[in-house]
Amino acid sequence: MSSSFETEIEKLVYGGSGLGRCRGKVVFVPYSVPGDRLLVRSVQEKKSYIRAEIVEILAAGPGRVDPVCPHFGRCGGCQWQHLQYALQAEAKLRILGDACRHRFPQARDVPIGMKACPKPLGYRSRARVQLRGEGSRRYAGFFRPGSHAVEAVGSCPLLRPPLNRALASLGDIHTGSNIDPGMREIDIACSCEDDKWIAAPVGSPQGPGNARAVRGGKAAAAEDILVRKVGGFQYSVTASAFFQANDFMISDLVRLVRELAHDSPRGAAADLFAGVGLFSLPLASHFESVTAVENSPEASRLCSRNVQTAAAGSVRTVAADVERWLESRRPDGMDGFDLVLLDPPRSGAGTGIMKKIAAMAPGTILYVSCDPQTLCRDLSSIPPEEYRIDRIEGLDMFPQTYHFETVVRMVRR
Repeated sequence: MSSSFETEIEKLVYGGSGLGRCRGKVVFVPYSVPGDRLLVRSVQEKKSYIRAEIVEILAAGPGRVDPVCPHFGRCGGCQWQHLQYALQAEAKLRILGDACRHRFPQARDVPIGMKACPKPLGYRSRARVQLRGEGSRRYAGFFRPGSHAVEAVGSCPLLRPPLNRALASLGDIHTGSNIDPGMREIDIACSCEDDKWIAAPVGSPQGPGNARAVRGGKAAAAEDILVRKVGGFQYSVTASAFFQANDFMISDLVRLVRELAHDSPRGAAADLFAGVGLFSLPLASHFESVTAVENSPEASRLCSRNVQTAAAGSVRTVAADVERWLESRRPDGMDGFDLVLLDPPRSGAGTGIMKKIAAMAPGTILYVSCDPQTLCRDLSSIPPEEYRIDRIEGLDMFPQTYHFETVVRMVRR
C-alpha cells in the first residue's frame, strides 16, 4: 500500500481519532471529523489497522470548525477543538453507548444519557503544568501529543481566568525561593468565588509544616487552602489533592450521585477512593453512617476537615489503601453496607477490588468513572446473575477532549 491514500471518516473513537477504512483495514486519523474525505499518510501499519496523519482535507465533514487555540495540534491537552461542541457531546454519547452495550448485552435496554457542558470553554479550575528551560529561558506549558516534549503555552482557552493568570506567572514564581529550581511539574488550582489561585509542586503534597505552596504569585507562609462550595456543601481543597476540575458540571455530578443513591435503604454507605469527601458529605444526608476510604494522606486529612466543617458526625474517614481495607472486612457480613460508591483514578479500581465489593453484597453499587474502558473492565468482574445495571449516565466534564465522566448504578438481584 502507498504511504499516502484517501479515506473517509465514519465516526470518532475513544482516544480522539476519527475512524476510516482502506483495503480492509481500519484507519485511525487524529484531528479528523465524521464525514471528512482525506488524503492521509501512514505513520504506523499493523495487520488489522493503520495509524495515519492528515496530508490534505479533500472535503470537510459537517461540523468542522477552526480551533480557538493557536497551540491546538501541538499541545496534547485537546483533541476536538476542530469539531462543533454539540457534535462532540453526540460522539461521546455514542462512544459510551457502544462500549456499554458491547460489554453488557444484558443492559442493552438501559437508556444512556450524556449531559453536555453549558460552557465548553473556560471551565477548568485545575491543571498540571510542565516547567522547562533554565534561567531567562524558563517556560511553562503542556505535553505535546504522544510526547514528553513540552509546548510553551502562555494562555489556555480551557482554563478559568485565575488559572490563566497562574500559567502566565509561573516563570516569575519559579525564581522565588519557595520553588525548587529543578521542579518540572506543578499543580495549579483556583476558586473564582474569591478570585484566588494556588499551586504546589508535584510530589510535594501540601500539609502542616510544608510551606511549598504558592498563592497568587507569592509564597504561602503556611498550608494554602481553597474553599469550594458545591451543592450546599463546603470543601477545603489544595492544589495537589484531587478534586473535579469542571466548575460548571461538578454540581450536576454530585446531584446525580445523590439521586442514584436515594433509592437505597438509609443504613450504611461506603465511599471508596473518597478524595476530600466530594460525595461523602452528600451521602451523609441520606445514610445513617458513611465510611470514607482514601489512600492519599493529604486527601484523607482534608476529608476529615470537611466532615468537621459540615458537622457530619455520621461520616468516618479512613486513611487506607482501598483493597487492603476491603480485605480487612469482617467475613460474617455483620458490618455490611447498603451502598458502595467508588470513584477510582483513570486506571480504574481493578478486578481484585471489584470482586471484593461483590463479595460484600451491597444492595447498590455506584461506579463513577472518567474512562469507559476501565469502567467496563471493572464492571465485567461483577457477576451479572447477582447484579443488574439499571442506570448509565454520562457527563461531559472535559469539553474539547475525548474524555468524559460516567456514573453507573448496579443493583443486587
